[in-house]
Amino acid sequence: MPKSKEKARAEAEAVVAKAKPKGKSKEAKGKTEAAPKTKSKGETRFAVIQAQGLQFRVAKDEEHVLPHMGKEPGEEIVVDRVLLISDEDGVQVGRPLVEGAVVLMQVIADEKGDKIRVGTYKRRKKYRRRIGYRDTLTRVKIVGINLQKEKRGTHGS
Repeated sequence: MPKSKEKARAEAEAVVAKAKPKGKSKEAKGKTEAAPKTKSKGETRFAVIQAQGLQFRVAKDEEHVLPHMGKEPGEEIVVDRVLLISDEDGVQVGRPLVEGAVVLMQVIADEKGDKIRVGTYKRRKKYRRRIGYRDTLTRVKIVGINLQKEKRGTHGS
């Protein structure tokens, strides 16, 4: 090898050596600093539901804004269209729905959404109109996610 190439290679190795952090490597740091993760029972459960034609990821004590459901504040709603449930036992995916799963929601209030403004006109006719629209929404709180545990008997009974 010519001297210029050897010199260039040595300089590149020196730059790489300076760029590496001193001390322990990343693998060693990850092993010593990793602490066991603790899971609290019942806190990790969430579900994916279908309500009013839309899909939502819900968990207990969350609030969500859904399209208008026609219910009074304080009423409870039971949604049985549960597509997925995840908890400490694992994930259950429905085909298309999870059997025996229900999500309980309580209506908090009715709201109005943002105003949408639309303009319309007819060319060469001096016709212009501005139209506004506000959608009615329902705010709900998730009370609980219930999953009926199946009790299976022995095979052939």
